This record gives sequence, structure tokens and C-alpha cells, in this order.
Amino acid sequence: MLLASPVGLLALALLSTSSDVFAAPRADECEAASPRIELSPSPTKRHAPVVCISPGVPTTFRFDSPILPESVKIQERERFEDVTPGQKNLLLVPLENLVAGKHFELEVCFADGAIPECASFDLVVHPGLGMQEVKVLRQPRPAAHYKQVAEEAEAEVQQCRVEVRQLRAERGGPEGLAGAIASGLVSGQGGIAVKNLNKDVTEKEGNTLVRDDVFSYRALEHVAVEVYFRNPDAAPWLAAGAVLRGPKGEVLKPVLLWQPNPIIPAAPGEVGERGRVVVEVLATEKEARGTYTLTLWDAARQRTVTLGNVTFP
Repeated sequence: MLLASPVGLLALALLSTSSDVFAAPRADECEAASPRIELSPSPTKRHAPVVCISPGVPTTFRFDSPILPESVKIQERERFEDVTPGQKNLLLVPLENLVAGKHFELEVCFADGAIPECASFDLVVHPGLGMQEVKVLRQPRPAAHYKQVAEEAEAEVQQCRVEVRQLRAERGGPEGLAGAIASGLVSGQGGIAVKNLNKDVTEKEGNTLVRDDVFSYRALEHVAVEVYFRNPDAAPWLAAGAVLRGPKGEVLKPVLLWQPNPIIPAAPGEVGERGRVVVEVLATEKEARGTYTLTLWDAARQRTVTLGNVTFP
């Protein structure tokens, strides 16, 4: 397949071999927020746990105790398309036009009268890291529970160690095409698969940037999306974070986010130069199946770009 840019075929290879131009996405409060919340017997609103939500993305609270549906109170209810409480769950669907960084207070009370009688949550709007499901634990947990939590945490740590070792090994090799070969991304039995998405991807109304060319790549346990944008806005744009959300709401966070230069606005009456952004994720061919949504945001999390119908070869 021919690409619009001759360097496109090497994009994914360079992602894994040039450490001086790539940076990890900047962490924020939603990076640290946990989808598992254990309530204290005497919680305070000042220390309400953070729950991250994204515009248009459903978030489901699952409680281990029955709740009182009529007790659900949410700040600025009109900013949510749907607020549906059940016996032991609560569905929230924020409107598509919510501004990133805005906070809403949520309060839920329980039906059995035990302590804590109610719980408060700090809902934080994020352009891409909204939680699909939040588990709220209120009942005393047996020792087996904490053993399971510890095992799950250790498994996550081990996975992180594997990823770190893999990334270090890739960075320690030669650069360019030789580096791609040394890292195992290409071999005599296979190479980097490329897919032109120009006719497939959809753009969300209100995107800060205008999409030009889009390509997706797949190699050994790596996938990437390369997008060329034009900037009709009045100020330069630089990506600070990105996320790929899968067909079942699962989130793939990038291990590397590359943008060579800020995307400069076009001069009056001109088309303007296009800028390039590449997002790389560790994922097997099986994990990367289906249709994804790519969301990018700037440092202020106010100027965002969302592209739908992203698939990998």
C-alpha cells in the first residue's frame, strides 16, 4: 500500500527507537483516580473520592449495598443526559458539551441505615479518561478480599515491570530501521502492517483541529495511530494526553505520545501547514481488534480532538 508520506512506513519503527523526541503523556488527577472505592465509616465531603467522567461516556456505579434511589443528589442535574439509579447501581451519562475540568458533587444514601449512611463523590470531567465502571465497597471486607486485592495489585505491578523492561530494551538498541529489527518489531516473517483510515474515521463536532490524513499501524504487540491535522484556531496546539477507547468502553492508554512541533494556526486566507501527532499503545493483535475512538487533549484539557471509527490492520 502506498502512503501519502514516504516516512509513514517507518513511523512505528521510529516510535520505538528514538527516545529524544518522545515523551510519556503527562499525568493528571484522573491518572491516579481508582475505579475501586472503599468507603470510610465516617467519610467527609472535603475528602470525597474522585470519579472521572467524560462527555457522552456512560459511567456506572456498582455498590455492594442497596441504595435509596430517591436519595441520589447530583449537582447541576441538567448537565447529565441520564441519571438512573437502581437497587445497587447508578448510571450517569454526561452531556456531550461538558467542559473538561469541571467538578460536580454526587451524593448517594444507603437503604439499610448502617454506617456510613451516605457517601459523596467528586465527579471530575476529563476529555478522555472517564471511568466506565466504579465499584463502591461499603461492607466490612473479609481477609480473603484483601488477599485478592493484593494479588491483583502485584499482577499489575508485574505487568508494568514487563512493559518497562520491553521499552528499555527497545530504547537500548540502534535507531532507525535497524532499531526496529533489533526490537523485534519487524522480521523476515512479517513487518509493520499499515492501514489508510482517511475514508473511515469520523470527526466529533466541535473538534479543535481539522483532520487531514490518518494511518494506523500494527507490529509485534504494538499499535499506533498517525494523524495529520490543520489548525483553524487562533493559537498553536500541542498534545498533552491521549487515550484510545475500545468498542466495549475499555481504555488503552498510550505508552508514547509524539508531536514534533506545535500545530500552528493558518494565516488569514491561507490553508496553513499541517502538523503530525502519533499515539503508540502496547497491544496484541487480539487486544486491538474492533473499532476505537481516539481522543487527544492539550495541557489545559479544554481544546480537544476526538476521532471515531479507528481500526487497526
